[in-house]
Amino acid sequence: MIRNPEEFRALELLPFAQTGQKFLRAMAATQAHSIRALLRYQIESVSFLKRRFEDDLKLVEKLTSGEEFVDAFDVFVNFIQNATSDYANEAGKFASIGARLASDTAGQVRKEAATTIDDMAAATLAT
Repeated sequence: MIRNPEEFRALELLPFAQTGQKFLRAMAATQAHSIRALLRYQIESVSFLKRRFEDDLKLVEKLTSGEEFVDAFDVFVNFIQNATSDYANEAGKFASIGARLASDTAGQVRKEAATTIDDMAAATLAT
């Protein structure tokens, strides 16, 4: 039984406090999603750099190894063609990762917004 107006006021605000908790959980989930995205980009970047450094090493080895004269121009042109192709492919991968993450984030935000709106509507009807 409610004895004073302050207790009644506290009960009125309870649904909005619960909505606030859900909002904070949604914000934490969004931050976790952002961290996952950042880590995916870093993993892809490190993997790409590893492949590129290995190719750089192979270029140096081709130019400096062997007793025969190596046509340095052909080796260098081949290296540049492969590097250009690799960088273009990597840019495509980053664009694909970004698009997928943006789509996932938008879906998560829509879901959380719908849940929050439904909770607020239910809380309003309950009072």
